[in-house]
Amino acid sequence: MSRRFGFHPDEMLLAFMVWLCSLPLIALILIPFWGLGVMSMIALALLIILLAICWGMCGWKIIKGRR
Repeated sequence: MSRRFGFHPDEMLLAFMVWLCSLPLIALILIPFWGLGVMSMIALALLIILLAICWGMCGWKIIKGRR
């Protein structure tokens, strides 16, 4: 029933898991050079970018499904 209304939790879960798996890599690369503050800002920016991509994909599926 949730797919009928255009709600696709699998894309959101995939975006969240990609973000979680990228956090250790971001931490290993950025913390030694710029510190925890910069790493936190970049991690938050990455989360926002991934969520925007996810919402775009879900929106595209909704628009495409209406035609």
